[in-house]
Amino acid sequence: MVKIFTPALLTAALVGAQITTPDSPLAYGNLTSLLDTILARGYINVGTTGDYKPFTYLVTNQTSLPDASSINTTHIGADIDAAQSLSNALGLPNPPRLIRTAWANITSDLAAGKFDIAMGGVSLTLARARSVFFSTPVQRVGKTACVRCADAAKYPDLASLDQPGVKVVVNPGGTNEAFDRANLKSAMIVLVEDNNAVYQAILDGEADAMISDRIEVELQARIHTGELCIANAEPFNFEELGYTVPRDIVWKHFVDAWVHVQLGSGAWNATLEKWLNYKWPAV
Repeated sequence: MVKIFTPALLTAALVGAQITTPDSPLAYGNLTSLLDTILARGYINVGTTGDYKPFTYLVTNQTSLPDASSINTTHIGADIDAAQSLSNALGLPNPPRLIRTAWANITSDLAAGKFDIAMGGVSLTLARARSVFFSTPVQRVGKTACVRCADAAKYPDLASLDQPGVKVVVNPGGTNEAFDRANLKSAMIVLVEDNNAVYQAILDGEADAMISDRIEVELQARIHTGELCIANAEPFNFEELGYTVPRDIVWKHFVDAWVHVQLGSGAWNATLEKWLNYKWPAV
């Protein structure tokens, strides 16, 4: 059927069409994005836990810095370098300001405006995605068990770990604890506040296993060659790491564009490999 427009209907249609003309700004065009705030401020606030090698590590008096000039003197790691790369991409005159957070507080601290972005091996979870935005993922991982090499054959899967008398150590508040509580019903879950000390607990015989992202377990196996080993050949689940930002779509789009360039150019892989090969302290 051919529709016939009367003058009145045609006028109404033209008035409605004016809403989408190029001269009319989009609804969010009049809003100030966090991106604008960061550019005006001159630096980026980065939340990081400082306890997740190879992504973020708080420098102590015992830490030997890399031979190459370190970008930051308080923290080191792949995502600390990435924070500076993001700052450079923004053209900011000042280095990133690193703000300590805890795994249990990442989303609440971000929502409270304590920092602009959380970096440091943050797992993408639906629970976190309810209150914050995630960037494009930078790394695919998955939960993997780290055990003493002498016991590796005893724990090939989750069922063998989830037995009475088995002690699984974990840092509280993050996806590692959430995974343990969801999947381990018979094993004893032992909480250790310092994520840097959990693997020492296995070495000392105070725990039998630690379940974490595969990349962290691989690094610990490198650091403690012949002492700590990966128990399961394939990760227990599917998981990705990325960066979290407040629910600001303009800022998220910029971060996504930067991540896209980092991945496509190979810069991220080069940075990660650098820190995987770094001579990390034992704890």
